[in-house]
Formats: sequence, C-alpha cells, structure tokens
Amino acid sequence: MPSPQADVARLAGAGWLSSTRNDYNLSTDAAQTLMVFARSEANFKESRVWFAAREGSGWGDAAVAPFTHPRYRDSDPWLTPDGRVLYFVSNRPVSGEAPNTSLDIWRVVREDGRFGVPEHLAALASEGEELGPELHDGWLYFNSSRKGGPAKLAIYRARMDGDGFAAPQALGAPFNNGTIQGDFTLSPNGALAVFWSQRGESPDADLFATCRTRDGWSAAVRLPSPINAPGMDFTPSLTADGMELRFASMRTSAQADAGGRLLNGQANIYVVPAELVIQATQQVLPSVRCRG
Repeated sequence: MPSPQADVARLAGAGWLSSTRNDYNLSTDAAQTLMVFARSEANFKESRVWFAAREGSGWGDAAVAPFTHPRYRDSDPWLTPDGRVLYFVSNRPVSGEAPNTSLDIWRVVREDGRFGVPEHLAALASEGEELGPELHDGWLYFNSSRKGGPAKLAIYRARMDGDGFAAPQALGAPFNNGTIQGDFTLSPNGALAVFWSQRGESPDADLFATCRTRDGWSAAVRLPSPINAPGMDFTPSLTADGMELRFASMRTSAQADAGGRLLNGQANIYVVPAELVIQATQQVLPSVRCRG
C-alpha cells in the first residue's frame, strides 16, 4: 500500500490489489490488519469479495472470502473500524438456492480470525438494487434504485435499531441532486463527506465532497484533478484515521507509479491524502470549514 502524495493519485497495490480486472471498494480496519475489496470481470460480472490479512510488516496474499460462492454476486464490502463486521451486497438467496433478482445488503461477523455466516438485512431490502453500505455513528448509508426515490440511484440511510435497522430514508440536498449517486463516506469527525455522482454536463461519474455546516451541508464540490479524471471515479472511502481517501477509477492514464498494462479501462484503486479533498472544497467554498 503506497503512502499518499499531495499532488498525485497513487495506484494502490499494482499487480495484486489493482489488477487487470475491476478492483474497487477497498476498506481496512483501523489497525490496518485486515483489508477487503471487490473484484469482478468486465461490466462488474462475476463479482466477489476478496480479503487479505497483515503478516508482519506487510500484507499477505489476497484471496476470495470464504463465504463467497461462485453462483452468486458478492460486492461492495466495507469493514467496521474494529474489523469485526463486514457489510456487503449480494444476490445470494434468502432461502433456497436460486439467486435473488437484485442485490441486497448483508453483513457477516468476523471472530477469532474467521468469517461467520452472512446475515441478510431484510429491513433494507427493496425491489431495486442496494449498493455501497457504510456504517457511521449508528446510521447505515447505502445507495438504492428503489421505486419512489429522488433519483434513479439515490443515497439513503437507516438508523440502527437493536440488532436491526429502522426504515431507510433518502438524504436531502446536496447528495441526491444528480441522475445517479452513491457510496457515501464520512470522515471520523463527521465534518467531511465524499460520494460519487453523475450530474451536470459531465458524462462521467465523478467524486464530490461537501462539508458539514451549522445549517446542514455545504454545496457539493466536484473534486479536481488528480482526484477525478476522464472515466468513472467511484467507491470513495475515508480511512478510520481520516488521513486518506481511497477510491476506484476507470482512468486509462495516471500521474504516478502506474503499470501500463493495468490501465486498461477496468477499475483500479487509488489513494490521495484527505487534505487534498479539504483544500479542493475550500478553494470553491472559502468560508466553509471542513476540519470539524
């Protein structure tokens, strides 16, 4: 894993984490002892959840998570900071063996270094697709294409209620202002949110950031280069210490340490310092503080 540089988006794990296939949704626990990410073939077919554990000073080999089954699609993993719970989406059946018609949110507990049995979160399911779950301050944020939403794909959140969740509610402005958006991530101090959206005149999905204010959230700022680039930029995730932003990009060129064969139009994983995101928001919104 590279250390982020102030002026470039660095390719993460060339050849083993970022491969010639689609790699996205990188997440690690706060102690940096476990990582999870999604890997798929072109057009996000045959998606699987992968993981790797730290061995000494480095990471061990990445492998498919043991609960993943080749008959089903598992994707969009996210680890809680303590590394005990993994949220992900899947079309695995709730009962029987036939795949579900859409992706729902599931979670699995990890104890004594082993993943348990995945649990279906029925309260969050709909007839549409559920994607990109992340848990922050007792709220589970996720994307959904459910009917009646404010956009074709919108960001929702649901409050934890014991071991389950209350009914989801769509976020307001500035989050659901595009045709599609998703993958809400929040800094540890709650002051900075990042998500992706396709909005305005751009044909690409780009990363946006917004800062918490006394009245809610600031306007969303489309992040500049080297964060966004031609091609889809998506699945942002702020680290548990708030220092790094990790995201996936389908860019076919990079400004630093990228192997040419990896930049084939499939998704690779990149890292930038979170400070670069804060600076970008304050250049557009100089009166808004984004550091808590």
